[in-house]
Amino acid sequence: MTGGTRWLLAGAVAMVAFIVPTVLCGVWLLSALVPDEAARWGVASALGAAVAAVSVLWGQGFAARPGGGSSTTGGPGRSVQASGTRAIAVGATVRGNISTGDGGVPCASPPAGRPTRGTTVTASPEPAAGTAPSGSVTASGERSVAVGDAVVGDIATGDRPFEGDRR
Repeated sequence: MTGGTRWLLAGAVAMVAFIVPTVLCGVWLLSALVPDEAARWGVASALGAAVAAVSVLWGQGFAARPGGGSSTTGGPGRSVQASGTRAIAVGATVRGNISTGDGGVPCASPPAGRPTRGTTVTASPEPAAGTAPSGSVTASGERSVAVGDAVVGDIATGDRPFEGDRR
């Protein structure tokens, strides 16, 4: 689903979220409790605005989220490949830190004689809606990072001094 379609859908949901409670309260629910028509429609409009405000908060998050519904598997027509030394390629949204260096965040394949640590990468796929974007995500250079979606965190590709190097 494209960004424009998401914004259109979010706007339509906000509009419906205002109209439905306003009409329901103004015509049927409040007619027995509030006999004055102006006061009844004022209260109904306030209730509709409150419901619409909540839907606007949801709609903004829905429409502005990155990715457009891609997944970690890449979907049809999308490849994810990391062929370089300590290269990281992710086809989905990454929530967390990516580091291909030696210090701070764990690394994938440390030099000989250093302790082995695991890579810290968390891919958070959005639910697939329609087809995934076509293309490829390739990290082919040494310590390269390629992300096919958004990154919420830090990316570090340089070395930081390893504790064993400080003599």
